[in-house]
Amino acid sequence: MLSIFKFELKYWFKNPAFYVYFGLFFIFSLVVTAINAGIFDSITSSSSTTKIVNSPIAINGIFDGISTLIWFLIPSIIGASVYRDFKSNMHSILYSYPFSKASYLFGKFFSSLLITSIVLLAIMLGIMAGFKLPGTNQELMISFDIIPYLQTYFIFILPNILFIGAIVFGVVTFSRNIASGFITVIVLMFVSEIGAIIFKAEKDILYRALTDPFGYTSLNYYTQKWTLAERNINVLPIKEIILYNRLIWISASILVFALVFRLFQFHQNAFSFSFKKKKGVRFTKENFGNIVRIQLPKVSFDYSFIQNLKASWKFSNIELKYIIRSWAFIIISAVGILFLVISSASFGELFGTKTYPVTWQMLMIPSALFTFFILIITFLYSGLLIHRSRNLGVNVIEDVTPIPNWTLLVSKFIAIVKMQAILYILVLVTSISIQTYKGYYEYEIGHYLFDIFILQFSSVIVWTFLAFFIQTIFKNTYIGLLILLVLYIGIPFLSLIGIEQSIFKYNQGSGYQYSDMNGYGAFLSSFFIYKFYWALAGILLLITSGLFWTRGIPSSFKERLQVAKKRFHGTTTIAFFALLIAFFSLGFKIYHENNIENKRFTQKESELQQVEWEKKYRKFENFKQPRIVAVNVDLQIFPKERNFKAKGT
Repeated sequence: MLSIFKFELKYWFKNPAFYVYFGLFFIFSLVVTAINAGIFDSITSSSSTTKIVNSPIAINGIFDGISTLIWFLIPSIIGASVYRDFKSNMHSILYSYPFSKASYLFGKFFSSLLITSIVLLAIMLGIMAGFKLPGTNQELMISFDIIPYLQTYFIFILPNILFIGAIVFGVVTFSRNIASGFITVIVLMFVSEIGAIIFKAEKDILYRALTDPFGYTSLNYYTQKWTLAERNINVLPIKEIILYNRLIWISASILVFALVFRLFQFHQNAFSFSFKKKKGVRFTKENFGNIVRIQLPKVSFDYSFIQNLKASWKFSNIELKYIIRSWAFIIISAVGILFLVISSASFGELFGTKTYPVTWQMLMIPSALFTFFILIITFLYSGLLIHRSRNLGVNVIEDVTPIPNWTLLVSKFIAIVKMQAILYILVLVTSISIQTYKGYYEYEIGHYLFDIFILQFSSVIVWTFLAFFIQTIFKNTYIGLLILLVLYIGIPFLSLIGIEQSIFKYNQGSGYQYSDMNGYGAFLSSFFIYKFYWALAGILLLITSGLFWTRGIPSSFKERLQVAKKRFHGTTTIAFFALLIAFFSLGFKIYHENNIENKRFTQKESELQQVEWEKKYRKFENFKQPRIVAVNVDLQIFPKERNFKAKGT
């Protein structure tokens, strides 16, 4: 076991991906912590009252939050430990060596678990360094204490990694498919959210605290009623419920690994199952005498733009079948629908009053969490499709065909869009089914189609452009996935470092709200302007992806850059600069309207205004003012007519 353990560690310490992971998490946690500590003046003593940003509970929140991203690295580190042997076809030779099953599995699992733990240390070091950076607001901090970091690391985060790692290790080992490991992580996140919905009531918090596999609710069990002062000074309450929760899920991790150990065999094939079993049929050749009389048909070659466009559509169907026939996609779709159904059970209450499951309420469910999981699948499968031929070893055959690069790229992009459309159709059918089950039959199909396939779909497609660009630039699918997740989570927080305007933050812009009285009102015009603006940027990224598309034997980035320069000519150059001019022109128009035609205040200016208003009007705080003590209103609302009648005193 020790030899395998050392060999795996040497592999990772020589692998550039390990240092990329470590560096990304260190920098990300450093920046997040510095922002929380007020280094960019987004948080000051006047705007955050007396909140201590490096209190034990605050450190736990930052550490836990950032470490969630590590979950998406587990398949590429822990899951890949055994998968690499199958991918390189070395398992048949390796398994002939006289080591035991225990030595092999324990060596593989614990070495990859140690590597993941070291990457986790990058987060801890980044948080510590972030609080010490010059320029942070020391008035918001207390003296350094290592204990909260160690408690969070050993009691909350490492058991979570052990639990997820054991499950992913087993799934990837038996399926020999690393993508299934990522889907397992997504399913576990779904299961956690479903548990939060099931045990939503206050009386169920004890059950939720014990059954939460990640321990967040067990901590909240003790801290949910803490005052601000208590949150600033109290140590983490490592008490009975937290310890019971950790023991339960550490035991579950051991049981999972024991099951993997029990079922694993060196001679086994990849685990698979099918609902339809095909009978073996013997085929015999009967045309031996006629083969010389076969007349081959005449073939005409068509390399026109229209024909290549048709080829993109046909290829996209092949890529789509690869996605939707994978058990990973089927499982995540089923769990997503289950999540929608369970969410609807506690949805539709306003201040304790039950309401009808109207269309706009049903649309709030997928627009939140379900869209996030659609994006995760998009980020993952974008990389898998782009690198699919290379991973299967058929890229050398594909690359010598006369098919242009853009045909291959567009076919994969269309396949991802089709996949997203299928997921949203499932959302539509599920939402209508829920309404029917609850006895509500005013479906508003037009509203569903417009909101899902125009408003929500437009945002997802803009992210797809970026996903293809990142996954094309990076040869490692999982590094690309990690970068995309960091961008998706981090971009909205750029306001905290002074980048406040949406024209500088990818796929951001004005949102929209729906009302039964006036529909989407005046929100749609600005929403579509921003989406069109970012769609132009997305198409530019897609063109750039085509320039960097790898054709032939994989080469260095320097060589790919030289190839991209050679490809940048003719129609590509004209289209690129036309889109670039349109993008900057629209961006300037938005900037001019927001900043010159209309007065705009930064967050810092708004805070200073609040301070001035408080100084000016604080003296009137205790003055007696007129107060409304009762209202008697007779209000009649007519939503279909967009009108109302009201009278009262």
